[in-house]
Amino acid sequence: MHVDLFAQDENDTSKISITRKALDKGMDLITRSNRDTVLVENAETKFLPFGGMIIRNISVETVGFDFSIYGQQKPIVQKVGRIANKLHTDTREKTIRQHLFIKENTPLNPYKVGDNERFLRDQPFILESRIIPKRVGDTDSVDLVVITRDIFSIGGSIGGSFPKAPLIKLYDANVDGRAQGFEVDFLYDIDRTPRAGIGAAYTKSSVMGSLADLALYYTQLNSGLSLGEEKEYSYGILLERPLVSPYSKMAGGGGWSQNWSRNVDSRPDSLFLNYKYDVSNLWAGYNFGSDKKLQDRSRKFVALRLFDGYFTTSPEQEKVADEARYNNSSGILAEYTRYQQNFFKTQYVYGFGRTEDIPYGYNLSTTVGYTKTMGIERPYAGLNLNYKGAAKSGSFYEVLLNAGGYVRNRSMEDIAIQTGGTFYTQAYSIGKYKIRNSASGYYTQLFDRVTNDWLTIGGNTIPGLRVEEVDATQRLSLGFESSLFTPWSLIGFRIAPFSSFYWAKLRCSTCIDKYQNFTGISLGARIRNENLIFGTMEIKGTFIPNDDEGNSKFAFSFRKNLRFRKTDVYVTAPSLIIYN
Repeated sequence: MHVDLFAQDENDTSKISITRKALDKGMDLITRSNRDTVLVENAETKFLPFGGMIIRNISVETVGFDFSIYGQQKPIVQKVGRIANKLHTDTREKTIRQHLFIKENTPLNPYKVGDNERFLRDQPFILESRIIPKRVGDTDSVDLVVITRDIFSIGGSIGGSFPKAPLIKLYDANVDGRAQGFEVDFLYDIDRTPRAGIGAAYTKSSVMGSLADLALYYTQLNSGLSLGEEKEYSYGILLERPLVSPYSKMAGGGGWSQNWSRNVDSRPDSLFLNYKYDVSNLWAGYNFGSDKKLQDRSRKFVALRLFDGYFTTSPEQEKVADEARYNNSSGILAEYTRYQQNFFKTQYVYGFGRTEDIPYGYNLSTTVGYTKTMGIERPYAGLNLNYKGAAKSGSFYEVLLNAGGYVRNRSMEDIAIQTGGTFYTQAYSIGKYKIRNSASGYYTQLFDRVTNDWLTIGGNTIPGLRVEEVDATQRLSLGFESSLFTPWSLIGFRIAPFSSFYWAKLRCSTCIDKYQNFTGISLGARIRNENLIFGTMEIKGTFIPNDDEGNSKFAFSFRKNLRFRKTDVYVTAPSLIIYN
């Protein structure tokens, strides 16, 4: 049900008037038409005039599905919205308040309010959020109205290989409006033993207002952690509290899972890898400087992590005995991070007019630790530099430099270096159309390899291509993409066609062809209905002139829930360098 603003305090007419004005302003900010210019605005801008004022009251309002962020919609879409309102339970006021880290009777911090508005928008069950400030008369107090627009949280899909092996998913990301999600997956594959397989998961966002997220899962569909190459069953638990704002003090989390291979493809015993392993992970960090001056968002963060991957059953085949993923691995890592990060709001990156939050700033971290892998014990050291920049026009970019390695017998080994970046142009308006282009390039190099995995090419480098049987120590990749956001709509589904070009090169000193080049050309479309939980869906066809066997092929892919990135992550758990 919608929250009745006027039921909060019927005797306080000034509060009613302020709330109504704020609600009208929030409606105006949430709504856009296809003719609007692309939004480019710093997250804190509208709160700056109210900095230091005392927050007198925080009220909450939920907007229904019949209210579109695009303005006036076609009658059939409005009718669908009214039907959705009857089937959907709005996010409860208590649930929204559990996701607030701004408090009444405290001075208003413009940057922290901007962080909280963005944090709400990052939740999977919320499409749009606005926090509207209204000064209380001539006093030094301010009232805040939190306005949210839900996503229709009930969804499902049919995937797999239809009709021989259909995979059915049913889920609700916001059961009873309480920020808790359930998902059930069912696979029926006539070539599988047993033919049926299931998966189930439960999630809860901001458990008891702690801002910590909980996940429990069980799967027979290889959709868990899955470190090995066989189909795996697994179950596990995850609890994670992100650093939601530079003004927060703590972050951390932990998880545990048990995973085992299952011979559902009825492979011969000599080929099937039989293994079972447990993975546990625990980390915590403290944010120094959380009480700095409002406009100073530079911080220092110190974190410690313990991890352990233990095989209770190891594969018997000698061919995988020297692969790190089939051996015990454990370690302790400590990380020191200096960071400063702000956000601006824009549209038309992966969304179709919804607000997308783009970070800019720097993150510099130094990691040290001690690990044990494949029986080899040695110290580890790593350096990570990430810089994100943005222009007033709405273009933005990211560059990174990561390096890590180990010390043994007074020499370095398993050294990995990766550098590169991505640039997004501003979204150009041409009539009712918007165009945004992007370009990326990355270079990775391995030195003195002992236990590190060889460099590969996967779907994240060139869609539809997998190159793994190469002992590559050097990789260079480039990618270009152009997206056209159109006003076309079919029952609320909007369409953005795009084209992409990919190129990658591997260097393998032991191969006949020392340098191996691969390209891919893609055409596709992204589709989104902002009312639905599916997020942005992508249908893509990629032509690969030469794969790893020298053959040309055409690959088809489908992805969903595309987003620019989860924007509430200022820092993460300490980790070893990741380059694949």
